[in-house]
Amino acid sequence: MKKLYHFSLSPFCRKIRLILGEKKIDVELIEERFWEKRVQFLKINHAGEVPVFIENEIILSDSNAITFKEAPVYATKSSYSITLSLTDGIETVTKDVTVLISNINKDICPSYSALVIEGIDNRIRTPAYIKSRLEACGISKINFIVDILNYVMLEIGQPMHVFDKDKFNGFINVRYAKKNESIVALDGEEYLLSPKTPVISDDKNIQAIAGVIGAEKSAVNSQTRNIIIESAFFTPSIIRKAAKSYRLQTDASYRFERGVDPEINKYALGRVLSIIKDHMKVNKHHFHNSNVKKIASHIGKNISIPALMFKKVLGTDISLKFIMKSLKHLGFKPTMHEGLIKICVPSYRFDINLPQDLVEEVARVYGYDNFEPILVVNSLSHEPRQFTTINSYSNMLASRGYNETISFSFLPRGSQKKYVSNNRIIEILNPISEDKAEMRSTMIHSLLQTYKYNNSRQHKSMKLFEYGKIYKKNSKSKIAEENILAGLISGVDSESNIKSEQRNVTFFDLKGDLESLFSNLLFKPSIAAVHLSKSCQANIYQDKNIIGSCGEPNNEVYASFGLKNKVFYFEIMTDRLSKRESVKYSNISIFPKIKRDLTVLIDDKILGQDIIDAIEEKSFNYMINSKISDIFYNESVFGSNRKSMSFEFIFQDKKKTLTDSVVNIEMDKILTFIKQSFKATIRK
Repeated sequence: MKKLYHFSLSPFCRKIRLILGEKKIDVELIEERFWEKRVQFLKINHAGEVPVFIENEIILSDSNAITFKEAPVYATKSSYSITLSLTDGIETVTKDVTVLISNINKDICPSYSALVIEGIDNRIRTPAYIKSRLEACGISKINFIVDILNYVMLEIGQPMHVFDKDKFNGFINVRYAKKNESIVALDGEEYLLSPKTPVISDDKNIQAIAGVIGAEKSAVNSQTRNIIIESAFFTPSIIRKAAKSYRLQTDASYRFERGVDPEINKYALGRVLSIIKDHMKVNKHHFHNSNVKKIASHIGKNISIPALMFKKVLGTDISLKFIMKSLKHLGFKPTMHEGLIKICVPSYRFDINLPQDLVEEVARVYGYDNFEPILVVNSLSHEPRQFTTINSYSNMLASRGYNETISFSFLPRGSQKKYVSNNRIIEILNPISEDKAEMRSTMIHSLLQTYKYNNSRQHKSMKLFEYGKIYKKNSKSKIAEENILAGLISGVDSESNIKSEQRNVTFFDLKGDLESLFSNLLFKPSIAAVHLSKSCQANIYQDKNIIGSCGEPNNEVYASFGLKNKVFYFEIMTDRLSKRESVKYSNISIFPKIKRDLTVLIDDKILGQDIIDAIEEKSFNYMINSKISDIFYNESVFGSNRKSMSFEFIFQDKKKTLTDSVVNIEMDKILTFIKQSFKATIRK
């Protein structure tokens, strides 16, 4: 048994009930108070809206979908019989006649139809079923003919307009308005029309703003005997502009703006004629039509979609039978060929442009509540912290407050003597000038020059970097070039604020920036760089390979540039950076962690990090982390060569909750290891 969930006052539900009644389709009516949002109803239609039509396993929740499934009567030419006759009302013809239509602008109106009926009686009362339908939809009753047009508009979505034929002069024209033309509309207001306004006119006067509103002088009334009923397809964008230009929002413009079925205008006239014939005798009528071959771009459009795409997009396995049946009921006429579902877009589906639109249609019919929620499973990928492109370096440094500089690779003659030995300097044989007589062998000159320029202009705090090439002579006196990332910092720490004491940047700020940029760095003291201070310079190692240097310029460099503020500098040879090994991920344990502290007395010369490294290399059971928590000196208690050092250890198992006894065993092992390896004693 077919079921229809509906609400009696809903115009969309009334439309479906009317169609089902006309087609004599038996259906079980279920009154649904959709505002209550019943759980049982939401399982049928997630949107919680009526009407909802159910037949077997198919659920349709859109009035248009239901209409074209159960009553595709407006999609065929035989929907409503239309007698096409000449003006004498006797001779029947089998083709459209255009004796009333003169000039149609195809940009405005690709398809225009008109029905002329003579000898009507517009004084009769509007039928009760039409009147109640209009009242339920908030449309005022006007007169018999206009009410029928509004009723059919609600029924099939085609707006129409009626003119008093006796007030019409000559032929129908669809065109743009001319300069200084105006119209007194049905709302009683006079509108001065712009040249880009689409209008309906006769041979003398404008009779309507096309698709928006008609003229007052050609309106029908109880005295009207002869009428012209207009049914057309207007270009949505043109109607939208016209309605907004004059701030007119009518039932017709509302629908034309959003698009109507381009092929339904003639059959809408047939529906109107059939209703009129039910209530009065029609002896004389004429049908007039004018249209181009292709009315709208979407008509006849073919879309192919792989059958597997539904599962890929929706994440659930919907049977091919259900997909084909749903598309068929929605009017798409699907065919299957080599794994592809091919459909032809119906004239009434403006919204179908992509294969994804068809997936959405099937999902809507299937029911969103029928989709089983699943946990998204995806593989984790790790991107190394050291990147291989200039943009990656730049973005990382910029995020830490650095500004990028760009400078020439040429330097003045003799400017590098303080930084590089003479046998490594490359001189240009034919320099442009003495200021560009050497190729740079280090980046420090370029950065310090930029720093000096900005510092002299009251910029005291700076973070600068540059990515470029340097040029040196190797051991075989051949010229070699190398990609260098260099930078410097100076001034006040950027994180200092009104609430904290201002602090000048130090070498450790530079070290922290480098550690955030690259992985696995090790800094070891060095005196190899002649331009750096012997008291503050270090080589930078990565995987036991020297990749650069950093530190503070020496006094001679300070003096040559006239610098007074401290500057800290780094150079990284990016070509020597090693690729980081792929990271393996493991599941996070659901069992609790246990923290233990250990304080020992140890020789002052032993570094705490050496102890941590030795413990982690030993790899004690269940220990997942270790760190130094405190270092304390007290000569009177510990002696001059001893210090107190506290460690923190974290234990956790992936399969069970650890007990104190298990952790105590591992702590005893750690203590024994520290005692034996570093001659430590427990602090009491």
